[in-house]
Amino acid sequence: MKSKLLNIVPVVIFSAVLFGCSDGSEPKEEKKSEDTTEVNVKEEKAETTEEATESEPEEVSEEEQSTINTDVFEYATKTEVTNAIDINDHVTVFVYMSEDLKPGLAAQHVLNQTYDFIQQEDVKDAKTISINVKQGDTKILMYTVETDKFKPNEEIPMSDLVLDASEVEFMTKEVEEAAEVFEWNL
Repeated sequence: MKSKLLNIVPVVIFSAVLFGCSDGSEPKEEKKSEDTTEVNVKEEKAETTEEATESEPEEVSEEEQSTINTDVFEYATKTEVTNAIDINDHVTVFVYMSEDLKPGLAAQHVLNQTYDFIQQEDVKDAKTISINVKQGDTKILMYTVETDKFKPNEEIPMSDLVLDASEVEFMTKEVEEAAEVFEWNL
């Protein structure tokens, strides 16, 4: 009997210490603290990443980025611009088109609208402009316009002028088939 009692006493004392030190709400608070710490760690990582990728020129770039007008892409559901003119004379544009459009027609719209985009004052100092056309998560067309090669002309289709000054880097099969139908100069 004494040996059973000696075995139980440490368990009871240990339990009493555990229950005596906590009022039941501390584990929840500790859990919140852990969650907060985890969030803080994630925020610190995000801040560190942002600090690592941001520098003075890029902050200016972000201010300039908001001045580049993308209203010419009137059929787009969304546009994103990265203005790096001050760093490497380049602008990158992501144009998101409706998934209701056929990929070839979406690409044709963006090509035609790029004609006007290239001519705006906001991008006059860019030597190259990359246009990425997406439908949902799928990139359907990507091309880079060399602005020195671009020559506006009211007599020639806009998409042909854009393509003459561009290097097409990617297109899906559907866009390639549409390019044949539209007789793009690739």
